[in-house]
Amino acid sequence: MLLLTLGLGAYGYYQWQQFKQAQGIVALDLDGLRLTWKGLQLDRIKLSRQSSAGERLDLAVDGVRLKLNAWWRPLPADSLYIEHVQLQWQPAPEPHADDTPDEPLTLPAREQLERWAAWIPRNGHIASIDLALPCLQGTCTEQAELHWRHGGAQALPLTASLHLLRNEHRLTLQANAAEEQATLHFDLQLHLDEQLRLSSQHRLTRAAQATGWEGTLAMSELPEAPWLLDWLGEWLPYEPPAFAELPQQMRIGAGWSMQLDERNPSNWRALRGEFRLSADLPAPWPIVGLGQLQGRLDLTATGNDGLWIPTEMAADLQLQPAPPLVADLPEPLRPTALHLRVTPGAASESSGELPLQLQLAAQGNSPATLAARLALDTAAPYSLRFTETRLKLESPALQLSDMALKGLNADLRLSGEASQQAARVRLEAGSRFTLAGLTRGPDLAASKLQLDLAGLAVEADLADQQLQRLQASGPMAIKLAQLRQPALRPQGWRWNGQLDTDLQRLSLQGPLTNDSGLALSLKLAHDWPRATTRLNANLPEIFLRAGNPLASTLADWPPLLELNTGRLQAQGQLDLPAKGPLAASATLDARGLGGIFDRTELSGLDTSLALTLQGERLRLKVPELTLKQANPGIAFGPLSFRGEYVGSLERLEQGRLDWQNAEVRVLGGRLWLDPGAADLAAREQRLSAHLRGLQLPLLLEAYPTEGLAGTGVIDGELQLQRSEAGLSIEKGSLQAREPGGVLRFRSAKMQALGQSNPAMRLVVEALDDFHYHLLTSDVHYSTEGKLDLGLKLSGRNPALEGGRPINLTINLQEDIPALLTSLQLSDRVSETIRRRVQERLE
Repeated sequence: MLLLTLGLGAYGYYQWQQFKQAQGIVALDLDGLRLTWKGLQLDRIKLSRQSSAGERLDLAVDGVRLKLNAWWRPLPADSLYIEHVQLQWQPAPEPHADDTPDEPLTLPAREQLERWAAWIPRNGHIASIDLALPCLQGTCTEQAELHWRHGGAQALPLTASLHLLRNEHRLTLQANAAEEQATLHFDLQLHLDEQLRLSSQHRLTRAAQATGWEGTLAMSELPEAPWLLDWLGEWLPYEPPAFAELPQQMRIGAGWSMQLDERNPSNWRALRGEFRLSADLPAPWPIVGLGQLQGRLDLTATGNDGLWIPTEMAADLQLQPAPPLVADLPEPLRPTALHLRVTPGAASESSGELPLQLQLAAQGNSPATLAARLALDTAAPYSLRFTETRLKLESPALQLSDMALKGLNADLRLSGEASQQAARVRLEAGSRFTLAGLTRGPDLAASKLQLDLAGLAVEADLADQQLQRLQASGPMAIKLAQLRQPALRPQGWRWNGQLDTDLQRLSLQGPLTNDSGLALSLKLAHDWPRATTRLNANLPEIFLRAGNPLASTLADWPPLLELNTGRLQAQGQLDLPAKGPLAASATLDARGLGGIFDRTELSGLDTSLALTLQGERLRLKVPELTLKQANPGIAFGPLSFRGEYVGSLERLEQGRLDWQNAEVRVLGGRLWLDPGAADLAAREQRLSAHLRGLQLPLLLEAYPTEGLAGTGVIDGELQLQRSEAGLSIEKGSLQAREPGGVLRFRSAKMQALGQSNPAMRLVVEALDDFHYHLLTSDVHYSTEGKLDLGLKLSGRNPALEGGRPINLTINLQEDIPALLTSLQLSDRVSETIRRRVQERLE
């Protein structure tokens, strides 16, 4: 027996420890336990419980006296008296927000209530309760007292009262329940400082198929509102407004007759029946979570399977909303007051239709109004139709993220219908948004913006109260009186297109034009799930003879570039991924372009360009570029180039240039570079240029020297060097082809020089008709534009000294920029170039 007793004790202790660990009990103390023939007494119970999630409960109970009918029949106990209960509860930290829908509110079944009643003493009294509970202000303390009495194992009849004490004020909630045959009567009363202020009666009648629930609620005055609002203020998420004087009179009455689902009476969504509400608030009343409400409301509604449809309605309500109610709106759009008026409309031919006129006005920094004519079908299938609906909004200033709006004015005219399965809304003529100004950061500003939405249709499909389809489609137009952006010249823009969007994608398509005559065909596609965007732009063919809209649009268009002939077109694509760098591509095709760049005339430019951008990496392919002629004072051409450039957007001047063809025809000859590449990031680049077939007569004709003529063909090699200082030729050589040619220098200045200087007479006579068989020259060109030629000539003049051989060494130096300037002041170039040269000289 001793071993058995010890074993049972050890097993019991083990089970108790397991139970404490499972329930999170960290301390349990019992003091002053005494057993009597009628029950038991306990001086004190102290319990501390803490869960692994961080929830903590501290409970202390003093002066417990439990009276039993008999020890052999303990349940239900006869009475329970507790002198004092002290409870402190601290919940666990809130977990991450869960997007799953909340379970519907349900009540315990009658059988469950009866099982609970078997454990609850018939009579109970807790004389003092101190509660420390979490509230929105931190931790709030309350004092309470509780009484109850019930019928025993059958639970009914039941009376219970809960008293809450705050300073000298007392709030009492009293409940009475009884059963007569198959009907359950349940009455609830609220007393404030011993005065009845609210009463509600309920009758539940069981039938074969359903349970009937009838009830009423009545409230007529509330003079205790000041201290009651102050009390409730500790539990509100915001500071309630201070009132100099609160109203006392009110009238609220409600009645209902409903059927509960027999299979699940506690399922509130299965209610069916009728509900009536009549409220008259002659002065503003503070409503917890809603704000200050004033006015009247008369409402009758019928419900079926959780759907409630008004059958009669009239309202004239004014609301000063509580801050949390409008906290999700931008601050300038938060209304300070709302006025709702609902009146019966003109009688309808259909008996199942409820016509209503609705007017809603919002006051504040952004006043708004809504007026609508409604037609509600009160019989299945339920639907709501609205016509002559107009929404107006005005906001002087509005800040949305990094975008500032000024002078917002919205005027939407709507029509449509809605049901449990779908909704359709159409924006009628005159629906638009207007803005006096819009700014985004320091780089974007627009004035007098107008967004026209007339004809836009929105459709939504629902299934099981879940949105299955949402689609908006229709025309859309945007007008800007002026757009300012660093890359663009200030001017007006317009876009007219089609909007098509649903839950998967957004599509915008239409032409974009501006005041300069530029027209772009745009198509934007956005993928909502992937958060990616693609923009396609197409520039139709532009004939530059009618004007150049690009020069009038782009702020970075070179000011010295004028294109007045030819045609060009382009297209591009921009991809914006959810993560990672953007990507872009573009192609440009130009034919017959002509004009002026700086002090050079251009004509016959044909090119095809292909640009790709991946993040910061830019690649420009030039599969074809030909220029018929360029004339900076000396005409040359055609020019051809084929190659590719690769670089970074941040350092365009430090990229890499590759070419397969780089050639220009100049003065009857050909100047070209071998296929190669140049690293522009290097300090200098060295290139070898080849010259073949330059016609000496054309060169001397272009050179502005009087009386100089000749024949011959020149070839050469030039070593080019490019650096930060500019372009130079360190080593270069020129040579005339065999058998040579003739030079004739016959001018009055040369004749005068020979007569005045005997030493030059032989040279002048020789160059009068010099037949050379050798002409060579070294070439040097500095970054300052100085050209040095070291000429060597070997030949003879048949009329001089019997044609004896003559060797000449001539050093020539020419300032090329000054030479071009003199040529550009002549009639060899256009008037525009001559004017630019004169302006620079001045």
